[in-house]
Amino acid sequence: MKKILAFALALVAVLSLAGCMGTGSNATKATDPTNPESIKYENYDYSIMGICEYLDDLGYMVFDYDASKDEAGAATIKMQADMIGAEEGYKSRYTYDGKQWGVEVYYYKDTKSDLYKQAKSGKVTLTEEIENGSFEITVNNNFGIVIHTPKDGEERQAKIIEAFNNFYPKGK
Repeated sequence: MKKILAFALALVAVLSLAGCMGTGSNATKATDPTNPESIKYENYDYSIMGICEYLDDLGYMVFDYDASKDEAGAATIKMQADMIGAEEGYKSRYTYDGKQWGVEVYYYKDTKSDLYKQAKSGKVTLTEEIENGSFEITVNNNFGIVIHTPKDGEERQAKIIEAFNNFYPKGK
């Protein structure tokens, strides 16, 4: 009897986990804007919120974070930005063209810090805090971006980086 009960509980646990993980079909989807030429960086604040909204409007990020309530949305979570020397950061997970994407955007207040300088070099190496130990980052003025690119997503990744670099290219 105990074995049957243990098996039933294990089965319920497995099915619960499978339900939480999902298949990606219900994941938030990014869409291309209908009129991308009308999206100009000058119409956005020079802030972490501004660049996230800019990338969202271009279809390169799904930014649904409610800053007024400090609440995550279905696609966006607030990151522990100080781990990489940034003041604030957000990560967006979404699907585009049937593939899973992740875009992290960070704001660096202290551009003289060692971690900012490391990010500016294009690669941040961390010890202990993350499993992989390092990741690639692109920096534009006070902002940094990390893109989790799916297989065969290099062309879209290049467009995301280009849009990111076009956000206040000369700073504020």
